[in-house]
Amino acid sequence: MNKSLSFAGRLQLIVSVISSMYSYWASVFVLPSATVKKLERKIKGFLWQKDGKDRPKAKVAWRDVCLPKIEGGLGIRKISDVNKALMSFHIWSIITRRKSLWVEWIYDHKLKGSSFWDVEPRVSMSWGWRKILQLRETIRPYIRQKIGDGKNTFIWSDNWCDQSPLSRIITPRDIYMAGFSRTDRVADMVVDRNWIWPAAWYDLFPVLINIQVPFMSYSRRDVSIWLDYQGGEREFSTHNVWETIRHRSMQIPWYNIVWFNGCIPRHAFHVWLVCRKKLNTQDKMKLWDMNMMCCPLCMRDLDSHAHLFFECVYANQVWKEVRMFTDLEQIEGHWENIVLFLLSRGKWNSSNTIIDRLVIGATSYYIWQERNARLFTSTKRSPKQISALILDNVRMKLVSLRKKKVFANWRTRKGWDLEQFEDNDG
Repeated sequence: MNKSLSFAGRLQLIVSVISSMYSYWASVFVLPSATVKKLERKIKGFLWQKDGKDRPKAKVAWRDVCLPKIEGGLGIRKISDVNKALMSFHIWSIITRRKSLWVEWIYDHKLKGSSFWDVEPRVSMSWGWRKILQLRETIRPYIRQKIGDGKNTFIWSDNWCDQSPLSRIITPRDIYMAGFSRTDRVADMVVDRNWIWPAAWYDLFPVLINIQVPFMSYSRRDVSIWLDYQGGEREFSTHNVWETIRHRSMQIPWYNIVWFNGCIPRHAFHVWLVCRKKLNTQDKMKLWDMNMMCCPLCMRDLDSHAHLFFECVYANQVWKEVRMFTDLEQIEGHWENIVLFLLSRGKWNSSNTIIDRLVIGATSYYIWQERNARLFTSTKRSPKQISALILDNVRMKLVSLRKKKVFANWRTRKGWDLEQFEDNDG
């Protein structure tokens, strides 16, 4: 089955089917790192290799593939990040003391009055509980206590002020020497709106000077809140956790050129590779000391991303044929110029802009297909044949979108000869 699927088809299966196959187990326990690596190797092989081999020749680094599409990736989520996000629900349940038998058991048999953050992992502990404890450092910076009555917030270990946790500053020995306990709450350390810790501590730990006594309202309880990667308050959800802990990158300007409602998936995937300049063109393969001749389309220069899209004489002929059906008639056959024009115009939801992007995607896709056909087989098609194929593909896509409001403009429909399909429907 893998051999008959396009890159876009395999991507869709990964996002919608394969990812759901491990989600349950990823929510039950922390997956062993060896298992995660093996699963991701299988997924990479499925995406990049038709035979699904474990050691694929990836066109794009997996770290970049696993970015959201708006950041230049394919929207696949790293299994380790998904696992951490799903397992964070158990940590959140403990911190908020969610009403469940498991949480009560944890408080009675594991914590025994101590803070969850103070429990030291031991070899004698069960594997699952130890792994949850090891996950704390990933999650801890993003869980904050909002003080109400101060009776449920551990003053030394909970994250309740900008300087928290104070246990990183004040050692357990200092706490016990001052007559305090590691299980003290914020309310225990405040009397008459003043801290009761020793005055000498301000010299030993100058950071305490900046900690203001929180306003405590005895009519409301302390509340746990989730912070995003920018420090903003968010409702806790595994999706928000994933958004916070995942690897991030800058948003890319060409996102709307590649991915949009109505795009042809296999063409969109190809344009994504073009925008990232990840096609195996001859200028790249020359670095491997391969005996490359010249562009199989024009038989002149080495092919490259710039040459194929659309500086090549053959590709430029195709471009001139199809651009008459777009708003790009005055744009010469240079990929960078086409991208800059679309970015400067915007209006991503207009019918003309959608048509422009469909034509660009189909043109680049079939030029690359023809290039490979000439390079590895003896088949050849003329620029007019490729142009007709491109226009037919886009026309069929427009037919599937014709009932949408963006295609209500009669001139657009008439230019693509879509009224004949409406007559057939009638």
